[in-house]
Amino acid sequence: MFRLYDEAEKIRILGIEVYRFGFFVMLGLILAAAMIGFLCWARRTRKGTGPLLLLLSLVLGGICSRLFFCLMSFEDLGSMLPLPAWFDITGGGWSMMGLVGGVMLAAWAAALLTRQKAGLLLDIAACALPLFMVLERVGEGCIPQFDFSRKLDTDLLNNTFLTFSDYDGHYLATWKLTAIVMGILVPILIWDLTRSRKDGDTCLLFLLLFGGCSVILESLRYDHFLTVHSFVGMEHVAAAILLAVGVFIPAGRAHKRKKSLAAAAVISVFLMVILAVLLEFALDRTEFNKLVIYAAYLVIVAVPVVLGLRLRRTGDRPL
Repeated sequence: MFRLYDEAEKIRILGIEVYRFGFFVMLGLILAAAMIGFLCWARRTRKGTGPLLLLLSLVLGGICSRLFFCLMSFEDLGSMLPLPAWFDITGGGWSMMGLVGGVMLAAWAAALLTRQKAGLLLDIAACALPLFMVLERVGEGCIPQFDFSRKLDTDLLNNTFLTFSDYDGHYLATWKLTAIVMGILVPILIWDLTRSRKDGDTCLLFLLLFGGCSVILESLRYDHFLTVHSFVGMEHVAAAILLAVGVFIPAGRAHKRKKSLAAAAVISVFLMVILAVLLEFALDRTEFNKLVIYAAYLVIVAVPVVLGLRLRRTGDRPL
């Protein structure tokens, strides 16, 4: 019997004591696996596709999640996490953005091995990912000092479901907000998958919506998870990259008559990055009203998302 860490929150399941966080991760994996199995059946993929996609997602998703964390985790003196610590997975340290990249890679590899269209399996993986994230974020609620916001400057949300307080003030429980957003994404993606005419369109929708939402959600976080010099959040940067990929792919395959729209979408991504850096500076270095800043943040992120959505169904070829 393995000895559980005393400081970690635990629950009892059928008389067995387990980590609370691990339990919710397990539930998320079970639901994601069920989603993959169902969609592989519904989309009539080749026999064995579901188990293969699930296996590769677990392996590559786990590897990329851990690898991203280790590469982007810097100690106080600026040095990278020591190599021996990379294999100490029981001590924690995983990246959600790394997981997304690993699962996307797994879908592409599964399609290659089964000789199916990559877009088909990417769509299925994209629908399963947010379902896992809902439960994983709920599990994060038991981790002290993790996934929360700056101290709130307004009383608007004080003493609500989305906030908590301590001796110093009220804070937004960003893990709750992220779980809610991911829960909303699940039916949107499933609905899109049932109506999509091109393989890969639902995956692009996931990249646009998940990337765009995560840019805002990661900005709200103030727990210094995977940050460089306590300012640059690597998960925040990775979210912007996912959004950019969701724009660049449909821009690259757009019809000739949509080239002006494609150019505008690409330019909007770079403008978003520049303006987001300025807004982050304003959040950390000025006393300017944060509600106004985040209203502007929503606008600058919405522009590339909307342009990407307009381009999504104009492509010459599927993924």
